[in-house]
Amino acid sequence: MTPHPRRNLAALRRACIALAATVACFIPAHSRGMGTTVSTLNDLAGLSPAQLEGLYARSGPGAIPRGKVRGLALLRSGTRLGPAISRGARVAWQGKVFDADGMSSVNRFFGVKAVRANVSYGPSWRDGNPAIILDYSQTSKLYEPYRDELREVAPGLYLGLMFDRRTTPPGLKMYFAVQTL
Repeated sequence: MTPHPRRNLAALRRACIALAATVACFIPAHSRGMGTTVSTLNDLAGLSPAQLEGLYARSGPGAIPRGKVRGLALLRSGTRLGPAISRGARVAWQGKVFDADGMSSVNRFFGVKAVRANVSYGPSWRDGNPAIILDYSQTSKLYEPYRDELREVAPGLYLGLMFDRRTTPPGLKMYFAVQTL
């Protein structure tokens, strides 16, 4: 018996949509011309949690950064004082340093390298789509309960989500961002 041509067309259409969605996950949002336009850490500091979530959802992981990246904890997102509070937090956390091979990173606190993470690509705990994963479970007693995820939202600009494993399911602890130098 020959399959019905419309069923074949419908199956082909579904396969094409699935393929396009998979490929889109690896293309940064800035390349797809969608939603909020950002290019700096300060741009991200001015966004609301809903805008940050939308930007993260539309973005792909991009390439794992290499070397020193400037960081910004995105605190009190969506409030009038949020950007100033975020900039003030730079005293404590300045960003990360990614190894040349892209397999690990180290946070910079008070100008000192501390708290190493293993780095890889993997599914996001937020939506299951690809992200750059920074896992502290095997590298730090202090940060063992935490896991960071990154997606590139503009060239060299990454939006991060920090999750706490001590809740079920793991809960979002905070937003942060890093930008290549």
